[in-house]
Amino acid sequence: MRQRLGLIVVLASLSLLAGCEMNVRESKVYGTYVASYPYGTETITFNSDHTFIQSVVIEQEKPAVVRGNWEFDSKHSRVSYTRALLVDDGFGGLRPDWRSPTNGWTSMSVEMHWFRIVIGSGLPFPYVKR
Repeated sequence: MRQRLGLIVVLASLSLLAGCEMNVRESKVYGTYVASYPYGTETITFNSDHTFIQSVVIEQEKPAVVRGNWEFDSKHSRVSYTRALLVDDGFGGLRPDWRSPTNGWTSMSVEMHWFRIVIGSGLPFPYVKR
C-alpha cells in the first residue's frame, strides 16, 4: 500500500511539473490573449510579423484600439511591446488615463500554466491565450 501511495505522489508531482512549464517558445506566443476585468475586457493579438493589436472595451465607454510592435526574449520568456494601453491601476480599478498609449515599452512574463499560455501571471488580471 505504501509503495502504491508513493507512486501516486511521484506521478502527481511529475504531472504538476509538466503542466507548469516556465519558458515558452516564441512561436507559441503568437495569438490572441484576453484579460477580463470587473469593469471590462482587454484583448491583445500578437502577430508573427511582430506587430500587435490591442483593443479595450470598458462598460459604458467607447472602445479603444492601438497597434504597435512587440519583441520576445526567449531566454527570460518575456514579451515586450510598445505603445500599449495600460488599463488597470494595479489595485483592481480603471486607470484614469487608460486611453493614452505608453511612450515606452511594456514587458511581461510569458508562462505555460496547465497547458495554457499566460502573460503576466503575477498580475491581478493576467492575459490568457484563447
